[in-house]
Amino acid sequence: MGLEFITLAPTLIQVLKAGEANPNRLNRIVYGQATSDADGVATLYFTDNGSASGNSLLTTIEYAVASVYSTNPIVISRPKVIMREKNIPAKYVSANVTVINGLTLPVLGVTVLGSETPMNGAVVDFMILGSYEV
Repeated sequence: MGLEFITLAPTLIQVLKAGEANPNRLNRIVYGQATSDADGVATLYFTDNGSASGNSLLTTIEYAVASVYSTNPIVISRPKVIMREKNIPAKYVSANVTVINGLTLPVLGVTVLGSETPMNGAVVDFMILGSYEV
């Protein structure tokens, strides 16, 4: 079977090579979402139940990417995301989510860039390309 969907956890798509009856290594794509905490860190556990105690869906990670969606019309107020960590033994990937706080100068009435701060509550989409040894 080339396609599996796991409920209660990240979605797993399994890719098999044509003609390979009993592969030793399965290529997998894992997709999932996580919400950033007060420190701006979003963590996705790539396990069968979506938690640190679950069974890992991957034994290697070749590539991981994170993205965040925003409809905020003010460009500097949109969240920014950057990959933070790929941790295979702990079965997770994480990303930092930040937002730039603008500073308005009352005399001039203009907004200038302020500081970049962690963003709490942002939903981050993760996609991981990896493999699983059978």
